[in-house]
Amino acid sequence: MHGLEFHVNKDDIRISQIVDTKVSTDLADGEILLAVDKFALTANNITYAATGDIIGYWKFFPAAKPWGIVPVWGFADIITSTIEGVLVGERIYGFFPFASHLIMRPGRIKTHSFVDVSEHRAALPPIYNDYIRLGSAQSANPSAEDIQALFQPLFATSFLIHDFFNERDCFGANNIILGSASSKTAMGVARLFAREDKPGRRVIGLTSAGNVKFVRALGDYDLVFAYEDVQKLAKDEPSAYIDMAGNAAVKRQLHEHLQDNMVYSCAVGLSHWDKFEDTGPIPGAKPVFFFAPDQALKRRKEWGGAVLQGKIETALNAWASDGMGWLNIVHGSGPDDAQRIFCAIRDGNIFPDTGYVVSLTT
Repeated sequence: MHGLEFHVNKDDIRISQIVDTKVSTDLADGEILLAVDKFALTANNITYAATGDIIGYWKFFPAAKPWGIVPVWGFADIITSTIEGVLVGERIYGFFPFASHLIMRPGRIKTHSFVDVSEHRAALPPIYNDYIRLGSAQSANPSAEDIQALFQPLFATSFLIHDFFNERDCFGANNIILGSASSKTAMGVARLFAREDKPGRRVIGLTSAGNVKFVRALGDYDLVFAYEDVQKLAKDEPSAYIDMAGNAAVKRQLHEHLQDNMVYSCAVGLSHWDKFEDTGPIPGAKPVFFFAPDQALKRRKEWGGAVLQGKIETALNAWASDGMGWLNIVHGSGPDDAQRIFCAIRDGNIFPDTGYVVSLTT
């Protein structure tokens, strides 16, 4: 069977290629073959590529060196199955390769979920190995699927960041500063903090000058500044920085401005992946990397996976029902569209009000 894969050069993510592949339909017992239908492409996927070796994202869907397959969140349909009760025609939501097909080995099979227990994924974070069974493909709601593909993984990170900070009383910070404030993950964090309405706490967004008007109009940030206006932030209050951008120059400028009032600083994403580098010691709290699966694993142990998922879905549904009038969903179809959209997101040539949902096949 003919298939397609989108490959990125691990050493330079500016280099990519679409590869024709042969998809085997000769499955071993316990395996299923899925056709990947559609998935979201966001700055999150650029972070996966930029940290593929650091965090291990290249390990999920291996490719021959020097290439890597970027993971995506989306929907696939089972087209071959060797497992009784896991049926051809079922629709699955979860973590897939930027490709047309995937062979999986389901385990811990339940009515509405299973886990991919393929050997090479056993040591990888479990949050990425869980898949949701949605029943017949014919019953799917395309509009709701688009929102789920675009926001569920991003908002899960937003929820876990917010939960992590609240669990620690925001490290004593009055100002919560979000870099790349126009990113969908940052928007989710801002929305969760804004709904708390805690006296004395402000949510401050940093974004490019061209996005300031859009971010202010969202209504979830108390203050919004362009990156070049960092010096306008009050520097006499304890502040925490949540860096979605990975821009080392902005981080240094912010730390030097706030000095010891930078009480916590963490990097979450790398929307400015090409500006991410270690510039040496800086004032204030030592920057750390926030890895959402660690907080997810903690809450799974304490609350249970179903409770955690329910809390995330409830909060996301509340946002979707009253706070996404700004969203413009754009669909791409075929390998040319897929590569063009990935490259546009990688290079920062997209509008913050746009969400891309892509099918690699036409």
